[in-house]
Amino acid sequence: MSPAELHADSIVIDGLIIAKWNRELFEDMRKGGLTAANCTVSVWEGFKATVDNIATSQKLIRDNSDLVMPVRTTADIRKAKELGKTGILFGFQNAHAFEDQIAYVDVFKQLGVGIVQMCYNTQNLVGTGCYERDGGLSGFGREIVAEMNRVGIMCD
Repeated sequence: MSPAELHADSIVIDGLIIAKWNRELFEDMRKGGLTAANCTVSVWEGFKATVDNIATSQKLIRDNSDLVMPVRTTADIRKAKELGKTGILFGFQNAHAFEDQIAYVDVFKQLGVGIVQMCYNTQNLVGTGCYERDGGLSGFGREIVAEMNRVGIMCD
């Protein structure tokens, strides 16, 4: 099997895309044979701004449904491959959007968030970032991780 055939036959997932989303980016994903991608919808945004980002992203996905589709499960990713589309999974680069509400974890899961990085560089309510002395997760952070595990959001 040639490298091109292997790539075409494989499920190829980009673990992180943080970009300005548009049709051209979706076209590039298809040209590259991307099966699915973790697309960032939140870095430092709070709850409302992140929900706004998700709503905007959902519309963009609907408007470009010939190229992309939302994915939430491995079966959805396989379906995207079968249909020749790129599956879009929403992700956070910082748990800041959870604010101080554990219940927001499930809300975001229902909106399609599947991957959350705990901290981005500096401290938030969940724990410390890489630019600070490593204090790890806070007590609240441990509760957030437990809730993410319960609802099925991957910890990055």
